[in-house]
Amino acid sequence: MRLIILISVLFYGAVDKALAECPNQQGFIESGWVVHDGENFHQILKKKLNEFLPQVGKDLVLDNAEFYKSDYSHNHYLIMWVVIWDRLSTDKEEMWGDVAVTMTGPNSEKYIEIRWYDPVHKKKHIVCNPDYVCCLSTNVPLAYNCIF
Repeated sequence: MRLIILISVLFYGAVDKALAECPNQQGFIESGWVVHDGENFHQILKKKLNEFLPQVGKDLVLDNAEFYKSDYSHNHYLIMWVVIWDRLSTDKEEMWGDVAVTMTGPNSEKYIEIRWYDPVHKKKHIVCNPDYVCCLSTNVPLAYNCIF
C-alpha cells in the first residue's frame, strides 16, 4: 500500500511540476484541446503532413502566414513562422483555420509545432517539437473556434 502511495505522490508531483513549468498546457486542456506528447512529434508531423499537403489548394486554402514570438523556447524567445490553412468543407462558425504549422522560418522544414482540427470528432489537437520549445509555444486562442 505504501508503495502505491509513494508512486502516486511521485507521479502527481511530476505532473504538477510539468504544468507549473508549462502554464499554457493546462489552459489548452481546459479549452478542450487534445495535447499530444512531444516525444511523438516527428511521427505525428509526418502522418499529418502526408494527410494535409495533398489537400492544400483544394480543400485546404491559405488563411494566414506571419511571424510570431514563442515565450517557451530553449533560446528564451523564438521567432516562429506560422502558416494557417482553412478547410473549405468546415463551416466558418465551426472552426476558423483548421491546420496550423509553425516553423523556424519561411521555406523551412524545421517544424516547431502543428495544430489541427478534426471535423469528424470535433476536436482540436496540438503537439510541439521538444527540440525547439519546452512547452506549447503560445497562449490558448481566445476564441473557442480558432486554431491559432
